[in-house]
Amino acid sequence: MSEFLTTVEAMDPTGIGVSETWGDTDILDAEFSIPGYTMFRSDRINGNRGGGVLLYIKSELNATEMKMTSKFSDQVWCRISITNGDVLLIGVVYRSPNVSLYNRENDNSLCNLIGEVGGRPLLLMGDFNYPDIDWSIPCGMSTVSQQFVDSTEDAFLTQHVHEATRKSSTLDLVFTSEPDMIDTVSLFGSLGASDHNMLKWNVKLSPRTTTSKRSSFDYSKADFDAIRHALRDPMVRCITW
Repeated sequence: MSEFLTTVEAMDPTGIGVSETWGDTDILDAEFSIPGYTMFRSDRINGNRGGGVLLYIKSELNATEMKMTSKFSDQVWCRISITNGDVLLIGVVYRSPNVSLYNRENDNSLCNLIGEVGGRPLLLMGDFNYPDIDWSIPCGMSTVSQQFVDSTEDAFLTQHVHEATRKSSTLDLVFTSEPDMIDTVSLFGSLGASDHNMLKWNVKLSPRTTTSKRSSFDYSKADFDAIRHALRDPMVRCITW
């Protein structure tokens, strides 16, 4: 946790998503909290060790938690107001590759979740554990992975990670509802004993427009004949209008 806090302090991100937190009832919220951030937490609830996700958003953005109807296991969501009056959904998920934990119904629930959030301004990140998907096409080599690809395409989501995030596999993904919401996702070192790379990107949202109250001259209303006449007077030192 100390290394995590040091990384956050150095990078000063607006939002942070964490998968495989291994949170449980023995870990208090205070142990996961970061000063200056609102935290949203979801632990694995089936009694098995591992899993869990965390989402941190800077407190000044006044993020509020969102609950989805999909029964997908490890997910957490919040919403923030953005400058054009819309609401941006931000989510973190962790999909376990261990079928014995949740069976294949959990994969169906993930696809249902994608369908549920589709059509809205969206940023979704997490460890999806689909090593057999080629995102340059995109295409999945198995029925399960292709089903997931199909669900993201049906929801018109853009996937932005095209480098390996764990060894030679692209497991950690970032989706947005708009293709140009993210320019480039950068990969850098792992945190602690994790064997996944951390990801960093900039989200481009519409800037808030403000009306300037600064006074300025309206030169279209100037009396230029009077100005020229006044300038011929050697006693004139200052002219205003």
